[in-house]
Order: sequence, then structure tokens, then C-alpha cells
Amino acid sequence: MNTAYRVWDGEGMYYWDDEELSLEIKMDEWVLWRNDPDGCRVAIAKSFDGESVLMWGTGLKDKNEKMIYEKDIDMTDGEPMIVVYENGHYGLKFPDDHTYFDFCMNWRECEIGGDVYQNPELLEGAE
Repeated sequence: MNTAYRVWDGEGMYYWDDEELSLEIKMDEWVLWRNDPDGCRVAIAKSFDGESVLMWGTGLKDKNEKMIYEKDIDMTDGEPMIVVYENGHYGLKFPDDHTYFDFCMNWRECEIGGDVYQNPELLEGAE
């Protein structure tokens, strides 16, 4: 089971292997905690705060050995596509949300250029 995750809190991205972070999941809600040097736990992102987003890693890497996560932007063919999880599978979707691909993809051929939160400019002009 792949447990890699990342969390966007509206301003910055936090990764599963960042020191002093822990993810707590209860039912359909989650909280990302940071342990302060004085031993206190501080919530830095929550599923119910309206800004934060939890994204799971696919367990796969692109052609540059970069871990692939949900909401990453694939720039392989010059036209950006977004990594999504639908119908129990990871696939790619055009930004217009009309076309979804989940057929026998070779993820090792993908080239991740960034993600929709930190690199929205990669989606500009996409149809």
C-alpha cells in the first residue's frame, strides 16, 4: 500500500516525509499536524478548513524519477493533463474536464511539470 501523500494548505505544500509532520484520518476528515520543538502538536491543515487539499501519491515515478501525485500536471506532449483518481484508477484528464484517459498508460513516459496549486500557469491557454 502506498502511503505517500502531500497537502496543500492554500499557501504551501507539505509532504509525507517532511520531518515532524503527521497525518490523522478519521472517517472522511483529516488533519495534518506539526510537532513543535516544545512538544506541542499544531494543526497546519484540515479537510474542513475550505482551503486545504490532501493528495495521494500514485506509487509511480515519471521519466525523471519524480514521484507522481494527484493533481500533478503532465507536460509530455506539450498539452497539459492533470493526474486524477477516478473509478478506482489513476489517469490523466485535460483541464477542461471533458476527456479522461485511464487506458494502459506507461507512466514512466510522463513528464511532470508541476502541480495545479503551485504551478497554475502551466494550465494557462490549455483548452
